[in-house]
Amino acid sequence: MNLSTTNEKKKLRFPFYVVKKMGMPKWKYWTIRVVGILLAFLLAGLVCTWFAKNKTGFTLGVFFSEMFRGTLDFTDFSEIIDLFATFAVTLLIALALTPAFKMKFWNIGAEGQVLMGGLAAAGIAKFAPSDWPNAMILIFAAIGGMVFGVIWSVIPALFKAFFNTNETLFTLMMNYIAALLAKLAIDIWVPNGSQSFGVLKQGTFPEIFDNTGTLVILFGIVIFVVMFFYIKFSKQGYEIAVVGESLNTARYIGINIKKVIIRTMIITGALCGLIGFFIVCGVHTSFADNIVGGKGFTGVLIAWLGHFEPGEIAFFSFLAAFMEQGSATAATASSSSSEQFYAICTGVFFIFIIACEFFSNYQVKMHLEKDFHEQYDEINTQKLNNINAIQNRFVRFWATVWYYICKPFVFIALLIAYKVNKSKKEVRN
Repeated sequence: MNLSTTNEKKKLRFPFYVVKKMGMPKWKYWTIRVVGILLAFLLAGLVCTWFAKNKTGFTLGVFFSEMFRGTLDFTDFSEIIDLFATFAVTLLIALALTPAFKMKFWNIGAEGQVLMGGLAAAGIAKFAPSDWPNAMILIFAAIGGMVFGVIWSVIPALFKAFFNTNETLFTLMMNYIAALLAKLAIDIWVPNGSQSFGVLKQGTFPEIFDNTGTLVILFGIVIFVVMFFYIKFSKQGYEIAVVGESLNTARYIGINIKKVIIRTMIITGALCGLIGFFIVCGVHTSFADNIVGGKGFTGVLIAWLGHFEPGEIAFFSFLAAFMEQGSATAATASSSSSEQFYAICTGVFFIFIIACEFFSNYQVKMHLEKDFHEQYDEINTQKLNNINAIQNRFVRFWATVWYYICKPFVFIALLIAYKVNKSKKEVRN
């Protein structure tokens, strides 16, 4: 009975299995990432060009030129500020999520926490007495945004700490409640039915270089430095890391886990609420129920792709901001929907990066005979030894890149040859 069951399992066995890679050099890891990013840009351009095929003269070259013109055109300083303001917002959201993720509290509610912060800031800026100084209105709007962000983040933290609820579902649910509250607030604040909140007449950032987003960039730099030292070098950052690694270890060394969870989510909520204040009073100077624009969910991906390291998070945040603003300019040039182009660009970008992340850390193998694996491993070892023997570093680098590009095709060719030879031997026997 046991033997037949084992044979049946072998027949139904999936032909592929995954093995974790160990000890990959950093330069190889980042080479795979960079190649993936370049391929993502190329494929995004091809897809967007195909969607805009009815627009005469819109080619792949035009797509890329428009992408760079809308982001890194140094003749238009306002575009540069808009790019870095978007980058600052995306970066800060990912950084706000990082402490919670490091202690394995999967906070998917940044979208709602930022939105609630923006809601509070918009309400204070709109209804503050007109004789108040603008600086005072901004201070109260910032405080209100942080308070609302904390409220929205500490509710799931309390339930997790005391009742061990599922924080992923809880924080995700809070996003929808926040969106409904924002829509309700606009319905009440704009009774004429236009659903247009309008531009804030007070409580907005002062213009520097003719742009209210300049101060957002400056505040973003300061917060990035503070969060970097908090995550990497502070005692609380160490406690967060220990809780994430092992709850039993944290208890053994005397860490109050409930306190760490609640405290960390207070910090996350305060920062998310402050980001909502930046978006409303600095970036858009207005409010809407979709003003966050999905950046809360984008921040989740960026924090994960950056391995919760501030430097890597900054790198991917800039790429996401570049995609968002560049795709909008390219869409305008093709007379297409900017939302459609942005969805294509960001979708392709994250698919490629996640795929690169997977293949950098894991290897897909097939359930094949031992002798095939031995032959394949022998060929791979010989190829790598030949490449490592190359003296010229530049030639060795590109030979390695070419090796990893060709490796899947070599595997398929060897597998076909192996199967053919095996079939011939079976026929002869």
